[in-house]
Amino acid sequence: MTTHDRPFFVVSAPRSGSTLLRLILDAHPRLAVPPPGWLFDLVYPYLYSYGDLGQRANLLALAEDIMATPTVAKWPLKPSPQELADACAEPSFAGLYAALHRAYAQSEGKQRWGEKTPRNGFWMDEIRTLFPDAQFIHIVRDGRDQAIDISDSVLWPNSVYSGAYLWQRYVTAIRDSAGRVPAGAFMEVRYENLCAAPEAAIRRLCEFLHEEFDRRMLAPHATASARNWSTHPLHARTAQPISTRYCGMYKTRLPAADVAAIEALIGDTLTRFGYPLSGAARRISDRLAAQFIESDTVTNPENVAYRRWHEERRRQRRAQGIWHDSDRDSLLWSMN
Repeated sequence: MTTHDRPFFVVSAPRSGSTLLRLILDAHPRLAVPPPGWLFDLVYPYLYSYGDLGQRANLLALAEDIMATPTVAKWPLKPSPQELADACAEPSFAGLYAALHRAYAQSEGKQRWGEKTPRNGFWMDEIRTLFPDAQFIHIVRDGRDQAIDISDSVLWPNSVYSGAYLWQRYVTAIRDSAGRVPAGAFMEVRYENLCAAPEAAIRRLCEFLHEEFDRRMLAPHATASARNWSTHPLHARTAQPISTRYCGMYKTRLPAADVAAIEALIGDTLTRFGYPLSGAARRISDRLAAQFIESDTVTNPENVAYRRWHEERRRQRRAQGIWHDSDRDSLLWSMN
């Protein structure tokens, strides 16, 4: 496999700028990075249930399940399971995975495919086994901002405290796996640097991927992919130009006591990734920490729906002036 054929994977904690990076890379005339597939999370752990993939019926069953995922189902590309199986270089999960991404790249008139699913950060070792020549790009964002952003979104967890804990799990796992990746196959990009000096950061990315820099990568919001993706409320910001607007949000959006509590939780990891702490950390009680974390873990789906409904009711009451942000001593439970 030549350098120009190597697959590449963008990994990160959720809400760390990975969608922005996906669109930047996808704006390159040679590179195609589809919306997240989540296939290592949704399908890969259950490969045992398909039997011998050398048997056509079993391979087709796997291809069927891949195309039926709610993630891949959103792609504009709709090959049939038979077409996907026929395009495989080998009858395996890796064969189907590569065939699907190659087909997407070809449909976009591109020559090289990449992938962006945040949770793949926990699957880097397996990905490298299946794709030995793969390159990995880790986009890192300040965990204090990421925690706010995930609480603001429709994603889970809902609490800012749990969001910070989530960020720490992701970036630590990615750094751990990165230690086993061959030289030249892993790089980190700081979200804040990408936003503040995009051309310099993107030129570094292109150098890492052994691709020519293209100025269209500086305006990912102008691409058809961004226009389509920005229609989803979760990704509305992709319609905006690259900016530093969402860098350092925690400094103005969180009370100092909340920042201190988050830094007590993830301060060592923030420092490890080069983010300075704002002041003295203040550890919250184990009981309160458990309330935050457990509130965002296993629960009945009906309860999740109720929480979203309840959040919207809170928003409405705030809009009516019934309550104000100043009525809350802490924002760690939720930004809304």
